[in-house]
Amino acid sequence: MKIAVDDLKKFCKEILERNSVPIEEAEVIADSLVDANTIGVDSHGVTRLSLYLQRLKEATINSNTKMEILRETETTALYDANNGWGQYAGKIAMQEAVKKAKKYGTATIGVTNSNHFGTASYFTKMAAKENCIGIAMCNTTPIMVSWGSNEPTLGTNPLSIAIPTNRHPVVLDMATSNVARGKINLAAKNGEKIPTGWAITKEGKGTTDPHEALKGYLLPLGPKGSGLAMMIDIMSGVMTGALFGKDIPRMYDDKEPQRLGHLFIAIDPECFIDIETFKSRMDERIDQTIKSTPAEGFEQVYMPGDIEEMNREKHVREGLTLSTALYEELRALGTKYDVSM
Repeated sequence: MKIAVDDLKKFCKEILERNSVPIEEAEVIADSLVDANTIGVDSHGVTRLSLYLQRLKEATINSNTKMEILRETETTALYDANNGWGQYAGKIAMQEAVKKAKKYGTATIGVTNSNHFGTASYFTKMAAKENCIGIAMCNTTPIMVSWGSNEPTLGTNPLSIAIPTNRHPVVLDMATSNVARGKINLAAKNGEKIPTGWAITKEGKGTTDPHEALKGYLLPLGPKGSGLAMMIDIMSGVMTGALFGKDIPRMYDDKEPQRLGHLFIAIDPECFIDIETFKSRMDERIDQTIKSTPAEGFEQVYMPGDIEEMNREKHVREGLTLSTALYEELRALGTKYDVSM
């Protein structure tokens, strides 16, 4: 089923408002969800809306986000999100990071007592649009095993870095697992199998069945992904006072607040080099990559974020395609809350 990007945002926003989410926050959450679909990261898109509403109903997340500053210096701050929306908390935190970076060169903002914040690139692109380098990370539900372990003590703990350029930002956004759990959820919802190497069963066996994978654990992106996930858990969880490691409740299974931690960093390149010179040098760096000779089996070499930007342009122009299962799920929500698609 096809639907225009703006229409889907409006639908999600109205659904959230009908569930007592303040207008300003509903706009951010809806924009974040649909942005994920627009860039092709469907696992973090509108498929999450039903889960968010379920957590609201179970009172494991508050309908509004009361951001409270716990500690602050010229270049740092720590916010308590008071079990509010991760997307809204992230927007406030990154805006503050950019504001401080513009004044002092760099800034690091932590958030504690928060929830799932969607795609990490949603926040780093905010910084890049302000001519700052943006970095965002978050710890998540312990659904991934450490390298060499069969016991889940890590989340998929995403990391994003966005760089301003004369074109669209260069954007890295990665999970530290072989795949985000949301992709397995999407496969289960759409009745599809998953590739070998994504996950193991509770018994530690490989599987292509998404339902068995959801009962089991994700595999890290090798030993390096496992180590990176650990460092992100320490910086965004241990350091901010949030929950960390195996103590974080499961988003899909446990009926209690997750109390996640986020970390946002903004760097103003002008502290090192004139911004236009920086962007000109970035043009050279980009061309070195995209004009390099493609390997066998490849037609084009891309920079991080290029494919997502191509997806955005296509989906804004042609609309988003939703699976029948997801469309029916959203339509049922619309009927329940008297919101038209």
